[in-house]
Amino acid sequence: SHGSFELGAAILTVVGAAFLHLGLNVANDVFDTIQGADDLNVTPTQYSGGSRVIQYGLVSLRGMATLATAFYALAGAIGILLLVTRGSLALLVIGVLGMIVSIGYTAPPLKLVYRGLGEIAVAFGFGPLMLLGAYVVQTSGTVSPEPLVASVPVALLVALILYVNEIPDRRSDGKAGKGTLPVRLSTESVVRGYVGAVAVAFAVVVGGVAGGILPIPTLVALAGIPLARQVHRGLRRSYDQPYALMATMGVNIRLHMVVGGLLIVAYGVVLVAGAVAPGASLFLR
Repeated sequence: SHGSFELGAAILTVVGAAFLHLGLNVANDVFDTIQGADDLNVTPTQYSGGSRVIQYGLVSLRGMATLATAFYALAGAIGILLLVTRGSLALLVIGVLGMIVSIGYTAPPLKLVYRGLGEIAVAFGFGPLMLLGAYVVQTSGTVSPEPLVASVPVALLVALILYVNEIPDRRSDGKAGKGTLPVRLSTESVVRGYVGAVAVAFAVVVGGVAGGILPIPTLVALAGIPLARQVHRGLRRSYDQPYALMATMGVNIRLHMVVGGLLIVAYGVVLVAGAVAPGASLFLR
């Protein structure tokens, strides 16, 4: 929508981001096992408690560590390739921060999730870093407020996936010294925190449109509000029942996918409108 798009660079960006995410997930299993969090968990669910592949003897701890290293190496190689072809200082900063946040999520010495910063790290990594990084690749270094604002709803809703998925693990996490927000906060505070974060996510869309930063079609993301209300009711009903909470965790994941998908559709409308009627504006300016 800002006048440039290179398919090859976009594919490399997605693949590199995927390798970084895979590295984080596998490393998370490794360090949660080393620090005892997954072994202490006696109520793993479809969405929480780690992948359990180490606990079930499907892959060794050494094998998982090797796999995480390989994923990070592939992500780094793609990042270097994009840096060489783009020559962007902004991209270098974003890439380095992404690596630090990803590796430091569970790995010492940062252990962000153990310090109650996991949700913030996930929001930062999957929101501003991911979208701004993709944007900077396409613009060869130009930064704009629009991708930053557009990333906030996605950032918050991704962080809320982690937030809700941590609820069934809070007792075992607490024993292992993994101080996630559900470990640190009361039931009522966790539920209120969810409502507040969802409200901010949707408010940013409305405020972005009202301020002329986001295009009007992005208001379609508000269609995800009923799913958020469904998650809220599920948290109230099944907070202390790990297996009953699985359905709510599934709806929470769907909320993120629906809102993200609707934002993509909205930008598709912007692109089509720009091609059909170049002079028309879908921004309140």
